Amino acid sequence: KPSRTPSYTLGDGRDVQVKSMEQTVKHAEKHLGELCSLLASYTRKTAKLRDKADLLVAQLFDFSSTEDPELQIGLKNLAEDLSMVQDYRQAQVERLETRVVAPLKAYGDTVKNKRVDLKKLSTDLNKELKELQKLEKMRLRNPADRQGIAEVNAQKASNNAHRSIRQLEETITDFQRQKLEDMKRIFIDFITVEMLFHAKALEVYTHTYHNLEGIDTQKDLEVLHCCQDFKETLVSFETPDHEDQTEGRIPLIFIFFQSRSTLQRQRGMEEEEELEEEDEDEDEEEEMYESEIEDGQNTSRKSYAAQYAQMHRWQK
Repeated sequence: KPSRTPSYTLGDGRDVQVKSMEQTVKHAEKHLGELCSLLASYTRKTAKLRDKADLLVAQLFDFSSTEDPELQIGLKNLAEDLSMVQDYRQAQVERLETRVVAPLKAYGDTVKNKRVDLKKLSTDLNKELKELQKLEKMRLRNPADRQGIAEVNAQKASNNAHRSIRQLEETITDFQRQKLEDMKRIFIDFITVEMLFHAKALEVYTHTYHNLEGIDTQKDLEVLHCCQDFKETLVSFETPDHEDQTEGRIPLIFIFFQSRSTLQRQRGMEEEEELEEEDEDEDEEEEMYESEIEDGQNTSRKSYAAQYAQMHRWQK
């Protein structure tokens, strides 16, 4: 008569299943943990970059205050635009923390729960194997009065193990499905956050680039030459013949503004001569076109941040 004792090959197959499930959880714990650590570090480095850029903005403002008008305006606009980009970077950091790092951290608890389930299954399987070993020993001894009880206990242990394996298979399948969906969503959010920041930064920096290109270095050189003329004029008033004639001295600040006004008058005369040379019979459409060009040039000398703030004030 064939024995009703469960075979050990069945137990071996179950052991393979359990090891496969353990490997799945182990891989998820390892790789998701590393991803979480790296992305958290990426977020912290981004925040540090924002802080360094804020220091650069402050330094640019300080530097611009010591320069001549053209470079001063260019550096001031650069600082304002760079500061605006750091506002976008701050939003980038906050979104990375909430949409990317936090969901990955949550998998730590999920993996712990799966480990608890695996431990319970391992306990059930060990209990089943002990019952099967006990049954095998009793069968060899042929104690008819206890063999039936041992087989009943072995069958109960086997049923418990079957049920635990089936539940764990469903749990691991749900875990894998959720992991795939979450990884897809997390990295879509990651790329979206990066795209938003870089798109905004590119928009601001494009304006800043053209603004910096518009710096007229020749005007600052004219101011420098004008200052050199001030010095020569000052030296002429500080000759030995005038050392004791304090009332006849002209203050340096007066010479500075007088020279600037002279330079401005010269520019104004040049502009008037150019206007006289233009055709007075230009039609109205050409005048409107030139006016639009002039307005665009004036606007381009403002920073993107200033234009953005002005636009929002108008909308309000």
